[in-house]
Amino acid sequence: MSKQDRQEKIRELLRINEVRTQKDLWKLLKDCGYNVTQTTISRDIQEMQIRKEYSPDGVERYRLSNHIKEENSDFPIKQLQQFYSEAIQSIEATGVFVIIKTEPGNAKAIGYLMESLNWTPVVGVISGDDNCLLLCRTKSEADKVKKKCMTIWNKDTT
Repeated sequence: MSKQDRQEKIRELLRINEVRTQKDLWKLLKDCGYNVTQTTISRDIQEMQIRKEYSPDGVERYRLSNHIKEENSDFPIKQLQQFYSEAIQSIEATGVFVIIKTEPGNAKAIGYLMESLNWTPVVGVISGDDNCLLLCRTKSEADKVKKKCMTIWNKDTT
């Protein structure tokens, strides 16, 4: 089965099911005969710009998105605050880097949203499964980005 077929199946599953976690999506795909890894699902979620949102009854679930950016320039920051505050384990600055450690499976989405902020001091973002590395031009800029990230996620700044 091709990547295109798999991603179309993911769209279909998200339209008809309430998918709360990547594990839920993995189980649904497996039931449909798709043998994929969590890494593949995470990559598909990022590529397809699937986002988590809260349903009217307060349950967090994956939803299809036509566009990640909206007219409101605060949109990415609000998403970062709302969806990922509990996923952030730590934020550290070392040299010209800011390292955001997350719960497994969250770093790529956080990295994608961080890139959408278009912060001038951040010249690049590299995301894995549970780490997001922000590359800055100078140590001073990295310290400022760390402080801004700490503020976004209400993390202890001491």
